[in-house]
Amino acid sequence: MQNVMSLMYTEHLKNKRSMSMAILLVGSFLGLLLGTFLYTANKQVFIQSHTQWLALWGESNLFASQIFIPMFLGIIVANNIKNELDNNNLFRMIVSPMKVTHLVMAKWLYVAFISLINQVVGFLIFVIMGYLLHLPGSVSMSQFVSWAILGWFGSLGVIAIQLWIALKVKNFTASLLVNFGIIIFGLIISIINSTVGDFYPYNQIVIGLHAKSLISFDHVQIVVFLLVVFLSTIVGLVGAGGAVKRMILK
Repeated sequence: MQNVMSLMYTEHLKNKRSMSMAILLVGSFLGLLLGTFLYTANKQVFIQSHTQWLALWGESNLFASQIFIPMFLGIIVANNIKNELDNNNLFRMIVSPMKVTHLVMAKWLYVAFISLINQVVGFLIFVIMGYLLHLPGSVSMSQFVSWAILGWFGSLGVIAIQLWIALKVKNFTASLLVNFGIIIFGLIISIINSTVGDFYPYNQIVIGLHAKSLISFDHVQIVVFLLVVFLSTIVGLVGAGGAVKRMILK
């Protein structure tokens, strides 16, 4: 574990000039801004139904979690791997005692940490937006906090798969195109059949945030959500580790 933490700090040093946090925050802010605009456009409907806070949460998180956050996470991951390949850092592992699993875990945890910070900032922006729009103060913020945590948890499998894609494709532009295609495919699946969409890894951020349903999970839903995130994370990390091993053994 200490080796992984040391590698995470190394990841921070290598990427502190890459503006990773700023990139992800821009993506989230764009989604939140678009959602807030849609909320204000339908404000009177939400006022009549007394669902202003829930409506703002759904509208402000829907586009961010379905499209912008996965897309900008893909940019961060692809850029991270591009830098590794450009500097031949992965190939130096041949003469290094570093384990492949530790390297992959460190990268995954580093991006996951950035995703966590982004979720915290996104939640704070949501609260600020709510008070700026003078929404009723009688609302349980604990529910939104729990949904924000689940939304971050939903990003873990996405990040793992994106690492695998970036290491497999080994091209920045191609990696972004593949990720964008996967994101749009998930959106299409959700529109056609929401039940099938619940099992799609890239949809877990929006599902965890409850941006569409706006009601808490039942027992079956929470099990499905946790299982999909767990399995997609394992598959992504194992695939990423295999891709690194194939590269350094060539």
